[in-house]
Amino acid sequence: MKSIKRKVRIAAAILFSLAVITAIGVGVTLAVIYNGICFEADERLFESAAGFGSTTFYADSAVDDGQYTPIAIETGGGMRKIFYSLEEISPYLKDGVIAVEDREFYSHNGFNLRRTAYAAISYLLGGSRVFGASTITQQVVKNISGDNQLTVRRKIEEIIRALHIERAYSKEEILEVYLNIIPMSENIYGVGAASRAYFGKDPDELLPHEAATLIGITNAPTAYNPYINPDACKRKRDIVLSVMRDEGVISEEQYDKATGMPLSVISRENREYRVDSWFVETVIDDATLDLSEKYGISESAARMMLLGGGYKVYTTMSIQVQQTIEKYFENANNFPNEINSGLNYAMTVTDSKSGYLLGIIGRVGKKNANRILNHATVPHIPGSTLKPIALYAPLIDEGKINWATVFDDVPVSFTENNGEYREYPHNSPNVYDGLVSIQRALAESKNTVAVRLCNLRTPIKVFKSLRDDFSINTLVEREGGVTDIAVAPMALGQLSRGIPLRNMTEAYSVFCREGEWAESCSYLSILDYNDRLIIEKKQKKNNVFKPSTARIMNQLLMTVTDEGTASKISLKTMVDTAGKTGSSSGNKDKWFIGYTPYYCAGIWCGFDNGEGSVAGVSVSQLDVWDFVMTLLHEKIFDDDNPERFSVEGLYRLPYCMDSGERYTDVCRFDPRGDRQAYGYFTIDNQPSIDCNRHVLCKYDSVGKGIANESCPDSHVVGVSLIKVIDRAFLKEIYVTDAEFVYRDIDGYTQRAADDSLPYFQYTLPDGVFVGISRRKKQFNSGCPMH
Repeated sequence: MKSIKRKVRIAAAILFSLAVITAIGVGVTLAVIYNGICFEADERLFESAAGFGSTTFYADSAVDDGQYTPIAIETGGGMRKIFYSLEEISPYLKDGVIAVEDREFYSHNGFNLRRTAYAAISYLLGGSRVFGASTITQQVVKNISGDNQLTVRRKIEEIIRALHIERAYSKEEILEVYLNIIPMSENIYGVGAASRAYFGKDPDELLPHEAATLIGITNAPTAYNPYINPDACKRKRDIVLSVMRDEGVISEEQYDKATGMPLSVISRENREYRVDSWFVETVIDDATLDLSEKYGISESAARMMLLGGGYKVYTTMSIQVQQTIEKYFENANNFPNEINSGLNYAMTVTDSKSGYLLGIIGRVGKKNANRILNHATVPHIPGSTLKPIALYAPLIDEGKINWATVFDDVPVSFTENNGEYREYPHNSPNVYDGLVSIQRALAESKNTVAVRLCNLRTPIKVFKSLRDDFSINTLVEREGGVTDIAVAPMALGQLSRGIPLRNMTEAYSVFCREGEWAESCSYLSILDYNDRLIIEKKQKKNNVFKPSTARIMNQLLMTVTDEGTASKISLKTMVDTAGKTGSSSGNKDKWFIGYTPYYCAGIWCGFDNGEGSVAGVSVSQLDVWDFVMTLLHEKIFDDDNPERFSVEGLYRLPYCMDSGERYTDVCRFDPRGDRQAYGYFTIDNQPSIDCNRHVLCKYDSVGKGIANESCPDSHVVGVSLIKVIDRAFLKEIYVTDAEFVYRDIDGYTQRAADDSLPYFQYTLPDGVFVGISRRKKQFNSGCPMH
């Protein structure tokens, strides 16, 4: 007996201990969950849901005290939401919702213990894997927070938050908010907006069958969408009507009449709909992300808070800039062959001094809907527009190259496939010019030089700089077998995902702002309906390069518009204009990021589906950029003393174009003429030695090569040729400076002259080709070259 009692006491002690441990564990869990809830956010969300449409503002013009006069723009955000008080909603709708959704709404304190217990037991026993039994208050919490995770923790949080809402607000306030925020399909929120959209009437005018239709849609907005699934919507309506009859909301006679009514919703085309501009939509997206981060809520909840809370958002938009680019992009005459072809353009404009976003356009044509594809904010392949920020500026900043540094514009490597050799990389066009300076390589977008610069800097360092210094978050570090940490993506801009146009335009602010990168903020602050400051936008900034580097890059990128790939731009004749072109593989994307001391603007051109070449389109991206930017600068042209890019602290010095070193008298005897050029340098990064590449030689002016004893004296002149000793190719490569290159390498054999070949060629015994050049005159077989 004593043994049995002892065992019972031990068992009881164990059970008690387990109960205590369980209670402590549950208590700790609840405490952790409770402390992790931001009740302030719930209150903000609740009050926002009970509010009205938000308003965005732009600065119209400066006034005497330097402040700005704010001009209001109503904001819709694509969400058709209209607030109605309970008195403005049909009793069929109010009472019907309670009858169908939560019959004990006025008696519980936020959650229904009995229904929740049944749902939990069913869940634990392997029944429904979804917790049901949500009260109207819990649905309010779920709808304002946007949190739909199907987890036990989420359900506990929902109950705790519902209890808080019940303590903070009355039942009437809770029901009012619920009816005004419930999703109603078609991006419509609230029964009032749904009543207007589906039946063209205010919610106090709804008949029983119309109220039942809306109540049915709330159960599953997509499944019971009256346009997509009209039969299912009508069946659900009749079920709701039967519940309304059973609960005394309508009479038997009303039930019979209502079930005999057709669905009778109005057509989509006849509904009211406000379309936000590209800029306002961008502001909504940016502010949504910031609110989501501030309160730790979902983006959908933050969007609803912003659009339904009566908030005031003060933007950075320039109405002059936005209206100018909208007018241009909406005019079909400006894009005669593009409108119906799937070809599109996008453009962003920022302030060169502040970096703030001033204007944005996502596609060609008049914007006729909200939240459609915006080509200015989705990633595209940037091509060579990446080179200035990824390669040239960083290496100048590190002192590894300067304006005059010379690289050999010839292939870096060869790959073999079935006995055929393919050179890498290809220039566009496929021409190799031999020795070129950094200035010329950038102006003409030499891919071979970009690859050599990337190898000098290393792909991993380029990747980290783009990610960390410029906040570019679309780069792929490693996903499966895909990575952007390689030469092609980092040197040539052929990225896996690409970069949004807005971010590339933003990146070029580093040159406009003396080496400091600045975030392209679209708004300055958000105030709530009581004018309380919710968010004061802190513009992210980052010192990336020295001011001297930015000034040198401005001068280098001006040569792109002066003589390089963007030389067709005419704006340069009126104001300092710099920039860089870019294209993706197969010319599926065409870019230009350009700037003046006043504006920085980026443009992209490509097809909606990402396929097809845009080479040779009737309106190039450069044409559009030039025309729009000229319009934006019209007032500046009247200024007798327009701003210029600063060269303060820089030295303009001569150099030899073929060596990148100090120019000497020998450099002037090159067969092509004087090889002197000028560039901008700093005191600690400039040509430091005399040119040692030009060598005085006797040259056959007819045979175009180094003379020997068999050349007629009348053909021989004294010139300086270039020493190059490291060119060796596995296939014939045409290099335009080959006939001006001096070589003195043992082991070379001389190929016999062939009048049919418009080039000179040397071959090594193993078949390697060296120094092949285009030329118009035929080789003089009577005077072979050495």
